[in-house]
Amino acid sequence: MHRKISKSVYKLSAFFIITMLFACGNRDDTNYAPVIGLEGIEIIERNDGFDSLLLIHFWYEDKDGDLGLSDADTTDKFRGFNNLHINFREKVNGVYKELMIKNTTIPTDFDQRIPNLTPTGKNKEISGSISVSFAVDPNEIHADTVEFDLKIIDRSFNESNIIGLSDVSLEQQ
Repeated sequence: MHRKISKSVYKLSAFFIITMLFACGNRDDTNYAPVIGLEGIEIIERNDGFDSLLLIHFWYEDKDGDLGLSDADTTDKFRGFNNLHINFREKVNGVYKELMIKNTTIPTDFDQRIPNLTPTGKNKEISGSISVSFAVDPNEIHADTVEFDLKIIDRSFNESNIIGLSDVSLEQQ
């Protein structure tokens, strides 16, 4: 009887090992979410020494290349959809709070649309750099110290990782 149990245990173990091997072989580990990283920021000054523009430079990679939207992507699921989400917060008394439109209680909206970056041809994997600019006071960013975070979303609605930076000092009038 001990021998029979042993053979059953071996058969059962072999069955589980073979099942696991086939399951692992058929699994699709491809992550189609885009990946981004911060390259840096740049602050452009006016002639009077106050800041004029804040530029954010970041790199991207997307394995299936479905990043960006064309001018025709305005209906159904892409109506009003921005694929670059950017949040700015201003430092007030040492605490970061959502940045509001100047002299209002309306939150700012810095989201943008990245144009279609999908290459033609068979290989769709893409990588590159993107720079976005924001006017510093009086129009858009009117705080002395800000932090931001951003992410991108591809056409399949896969979200990238989030990147950002704190304690960005701006010279305001």
